[in-house]
Amino acid sequence: MNTLIECFIAGLLGILFHVFVIKLPAIKKRAEAANTTLSLSEYLKSDWLALSGSLLTVIICVFILDEITKFRPSILEWIKFFFIFLGYTGSSILQSALGRADKEIRNIIDVKTNIADGK
Repeated sequence: MNTLIECFIAGLLGILFHVFVIKLPAIKKRAEAANTTLSLSEYLKSDWLALSGSLLTVIICVFILDEITKFRPSILEWIKFFFIFLGYTGSSILQSALGRADKEIRNIIDVKTNIADGK
C-alpha cells in the first residue's frame, strides 16, 4: 500500500511540475502579450478537463501497478521516476489536446492582430 501512495504522489508531482513550471508561465507570457490577465482560478476553470484527465491517468496506472510489476518486476527500481514521468507527459499531452486557456489567449491575440492589420 505504501508503494501505491508513493506512486500516486509521484504522478501528482509530475502533473504539478508541468502545470506550474512549464504551462502557467507560458500562458502568462502570452496573456501579457495579449494585454490580458491570467489568474490561477481562470486557468483551472478553463482547463479542468485536461487536469482531471491527467489525474485520472495517474490513478489508472496506480490501479494496474500490480499487473505491471508482475509482468516486469524490475520496474520497481524506477517506479517513482516512472510515475513522475507519467504525470508530466500525461499532463503535457492532455493539456495540448484538451487545454482551453492557451487557445483562448491565442484567439485574443489573433483578434487584436487582425484589428491592427485592418482586417
